Parts: sequence; C-alpha cells; structure tokens
Amino acid sequence: MKRVILFGAPGAGKGTQAEIIRSRFGYIKISTGDLIRTEVKTGSDIGCQMKAIIEKGELVPDNGIIEIVKKRLDLGDVKDGYILDGFPRTTTQARALELLPADSEYVFYLKVGDPAKVVGRVVTRLTCTQCGATFSMLTKFPKVEGVCDICQGSLAKRSDDQEITIRQRIQIYRRETKPVIDYFRRLGKLIDIDASASIEDVSNLIGGYLR
Repeated sequence: MKRVILFGAPGAGKGTQAEIIRSRFGYIKISTGDLIRTEVKTGSDIGCQMKAIIEKGELVPDNGIIEIVKKRLDLGDVKDGYILDGFPRTTTQARALELLPADSEYVFYLKVGDPAKVVGRVVTRLTCTQCGATFSMLTKFPKVEGVCDICQGSLAKRSDDQEITIRQRIQIYRRETKPVIDYFRRLGKLIDIDASASIEDVSNLIGGYLR
C-alpha cells in the first residue's frame, strides 16, 4: 500500500495533482474536510462532538482528526494506495500517521517561490460545487464552460478566492505547516517539487516517484 501526502500553499496545485494521481494510479483520495462533513451529517458520536466544536468557531483537536482518519482507513479500500488531503496539519498528527502501516510513503512539497504566481492561480480558479474539482480560467479549462469534467456539476468562484484573503492564507499556511514540513524533512521523506512548472510537468515528476 502506497501513501501519498501533498503539501503546498493555497494555489500550489494540490487539488489538481491529487486528482491526477487518483485517475492515473487508482489511489483513493481522503480529505479530512470531507470526513468531518460526513461525520457531522451522519450524526455519529464523534460527528456530534465535532459539530459542537465547529459551531463555537474552534478547530477540531488533533485526537478527533486522527480518529476519523483511522476510521476511514479501516474501511479496507485503500490497499492499492491513498492520497491524504489536509492531513497531517500538525506534528502530533504527523507522528500518529507514521504509526499507521504503509508499504511506502511519498511526501511531496509543492513549492511556488513567487507569491504573485500563487495569487494569480487562485484568483482565476473555478471550483466544482459538487465534487470540489478545480479548474483554471487560464491554464485548465473545463471541456464545457461552467461544467465540471468529472461530475458535470456547476463551476463557481469560491468566495474566499480573493487576493487579500489568499495572501493572508499563504502566510498562515507557511507559519502553521512549517513544523510539519520540517518534521518530514528530518525523516528524509520530503520530496521538493517545483510547482511553478506546468501541470503536466509537475504530474510527470510526481508520477516518476510513484511508478
């Protein structure tokens, strides 16, 4: 079983590359955001706890996030490989992940040196309102205008994809994620990828490691 972790600031292309890996290699994509929404919607014990925390405007604690990730992996459909989206976000989560079995682990850090490029990518981004797939008005057009290629849902611009908001999110991401990136770098597992290259070039670089 292969485990793939993607790091990168907002606009670095994590969602796009995760979708390419999923379709190319058949790995299961696991999003902690989706897991939280599912638990809340189904009204499970942990979902009710998370709902109360979220309604207070607080972050779900590490132990809650770790629990739902473990629960998802126990479903048994990830034997061929899986991609983690939004996990781990703290060193506590990273240490817990390292205790979970995997035949091999690939930790990719999608780096975009120029913040202006990231901002430009995000402000031109379109997101599917149903499946969350991302497209670009500059580099990744949908086959049909306004319609998702994957699920045929409608495409829209996210309300938080504004320049000021994006610059703030980039600063927060770099501050909060740096300890986790440093953690994997110390383990010798971090693979730096130049995300300023084209989508195809980046996917080919990643694919070269996963073959």
